[in-house]
Amino acid sequence: MKAEVNKIIEDFLNLTGEKTPKDFKEDLKVVAKAMRQNYDDEEAIIKLDFVRQKLENGLEHASKWGEITVVIMDTEYDIESYYKKNKGNSDLGKMRPQKKSLGKLVDEGEVPTSKSRADNYWEGKTKVIFTPNNKQIRSGSDIPKSYDYDNIEFLENHYNLKSIEFGNWLSQQDRKNYLAGLGLALFDLTGILGFAPSKISLKKKITVAFGARGRGSALAHFESDTFAINITRYSRPRKGSTLKPSFDRTKLLTLSGGVGSFAHEYGHALDYFGGTFAERGKTDALSDGRSLRIRTDKKQLQKNTLRGLMERLLNKIIWSGENKHSAYFLRLKSKQKSLKLTDYYFRRNELFARAFESYVHYKMAKKRYKNIFLAETKYDSKIYLTPQEIKKIEPDFDAFISALKKVI
Repeated sequence: MKAEVNKIIEDFLNLTGEKTPKDFKEDLKVVAKAMRQNYDDEEAIIKLDFVRQKLENGLEHASKWGEITVVIMDTEYDIESYYKKNKGNSDLGKMRPQKKSLGKLVDEGEVPTSKSRADNYWEGKTKVIFTPNNKQIRSGSDIPKSYDYDNIEFLENHYNLKSIEFGNWLSQQDRKNYLAGLGLALFDLTGILGFAPSKISLKKKITVAFGARGRGSALAHFESDTFAINITRYSRPRKGSTLKPSFDRTKLLTLSGGVGSFAHEYGHALDYFGGTFAERGKTDALSDGRSLRIRTDKKQLQKNTLRGLMERLLNKIIWSGENKHSAYFLRLKSKQKSLKLTDYYFRRNELFARAFESYVHYKMAKKRYKNIFLAETKYDSKIYLTPQEIKKIEPDFDAFISALKKVI
């Protein structure tokens, strides 16, 4: 194939970020032109057709929403498999992609039993590492035999979840592992917070998505408009990787992607549920959302409300006394340049979510629990509160959780 075709494919595999309909149309023009210029190169036509279908799928969704976040989960192996499957089909360059071949942004409901292309790519016996007795994954109280931790219908009903979603490019093995990890995380989180299982979904508002709604380089993210907690799939092998299609990819589950971020994102859910549905105010989050405010709202501080409890909590995270920053906040500021900490790390909603993540870690440690799906440090430890710092604000966190529990 010509270098220009390889460049188009490489650009597609590295496509990421916010994209508009115009972006997809421009990319489709480039692909269409390349297909016309390489009409006599069957390999180029077939591989470009793969890219065209994906871009048209993106255009369809971008046209609906105005702008979408793109993270490509396809690999060089997917494109090569598509080529081998369609080699010899002389009409391929003239074909228009059928609706059923485009797929959805997410698959909802039961984990399908039929093999997907991702399964064919990762052919082999399904291996599940997220099990109750795998000490590298979890240690804690015994899980009852009646607790069907890797059954999607059971988890949705037991926790009253709105839905559990899977991206199109997760294999059966991926889905089973992420589902099992979620089941174990919810079991332990429920015990730590003292929530009844049916309350964990915050009045059936929470959706959990895996590899379905990726956002740039984020390991996971929370959507305040849909109340979806999105866990990114592990990273695909990059071009030039020595990994072969048959390698044991379960090793990647804990090395990359969003495993370990659930507590952080659930902290966001608590924050926005409280500010949107329990106690309305100037912002949709009890923390004041993306605000960089460090000044204490003294009026709010005196109120025995959810916003007042949040204000007291964040006040202790940021300040240690009158006009004196806490050791944690000073540590963040001192590492701002060396760790390249953007404003993101100083937003009030992020300060709270990281503190909540540390709070869950601390609660697990007190019980000698471990759950790397629920909470596992993914960034430099200096951006988190230490166990000693969490201990000082544990009563404030407990009071906040208790107050929130009453309105769920």
